[in-house]
Amino acid sequence: MKIVYDKAELLSDLNQICLQTLKEKPRMIISIAGPCGSGKSTLGKFIRKKGFGNFKPYQIAVIDDNVMSLNLFIARPKIRNTPPITLQKTI
Repeated sequence: MKIVYDKAELLSDLNQICLQTLKEKPRMIISIAGPCGSGKSTLGKFIRKKGFGNFKPYQIAVIDDNVMSLNLFIARPKIRNTPPITLQKTI
């Protein structure tokens, strides 16, 4: 597995993986993990605005900091997702 990519290599490999997966499944979720300041949000913004490979921006939804952004041509709605609060009862 390759660890270091430049942006073009990363998006090309991601495009190939998505195309292969979408032959068998109707949709997919991609998760990006890494340390603070590594560029996860920047990559998400780039993908949401420009798309990548065969995928146009309107086909992609990005969730960053519990906010889902959709690029629907003119309007870009943001949907806030707040995690449920769980209360623990102590006995």
